[in-house]
Amino acid sequence: MRLATLTAVASFLAIGGASLASCSLGEGQGSLTGTLDVADCWSGPFNLQPNFFAAVPYNNTLELRIQKGDDYETFSDGAEILIDNLSEIRGTSGAPNLYGQPMLVSIPAGVAAPGVPIAANADPSIVHLTLYLNHTCPTQDVALYALESVSLNSEGGCNPRDGGEPQIVCPGAGLGIADDAGLPVLEDAGSGEAGAPQPPIGHSTMTFTSLFDGNEDEVAAAARLNQGTFQVYLADPREACPGGAGPPPPCRGSLQGTFNFYFERGQGAQPFP
Repeated sequence: MRLATLTAVASFLAIGGASLASCSLGEGQGSLTGTLDVADCWSGPFNLQPNFFAAVPYNNTLELRIQKGDDYETFSDGAEILIDNLSEIRGTSGAPNLYGQPMLVSIPAGVAAPGVPIAANADPSIVHLTLYLNHTCPTQDVALYALESVSLNSEGGCNPRDGGEPQIVCPGAGLGIADDAGLPVLEDAGSGEAGAPQPPIGHSTMTFTSLFDGNEDEVAAAARLNQGTFQVYLADPREACPGGAGPPPPCRGSLQGTFNFYFERGQGAQPFP
């Protein structure tokens, strides 16, 4: 299905995408596979087969790009990983590093889809992932966002062909059914179904074993290495229960992947004549 474009994230990634092409030479190793359910675009197994890897540091943040082909992201398929606090993960702020520890992945704090209230979070995730399919679906502007929690189907997966659609019960509503577009339709049940079974929940995580230190003039190879693995679930925040109550929105895709590449500083960009 087509997800809402989160303006704050999309704007940042568009700027970062232009910078990435000039800041990294793109060599590395990695994978990104899973299943997707994007209406009129992709339904079933997915394998990005990435061959371009890039990193952009900025004020203690780091943006990683895993992509098929070295074109601008506007014309490509790939994934953007945004890290809000580089020093916290690398352990350079006095605390032990977080290497080897699975970290939750979600949309950035303070960002929400149109019509969805922003919920307070005392411990927000500092790792975010967006999948873009601008080559495969050039007319749809598809961007899928990894959420911290999603509702899975009866088989514990995301593929509607294997386990069907997740059956979500929001407070004050009955069991959901799918409409022609595959979106859940909640039937009014008056006082709700307090005892109704809830679907299994999937959590998006990423584990780093090394990250670039952010110094563009760094000469030590170990300090330029980006390496990690992830298992993330994609969903549409607009499908959450009203007010954020009840189970999380239904899963619309799952991805697992790896990346292993060195930051390589390229020639500076020349955006204007």
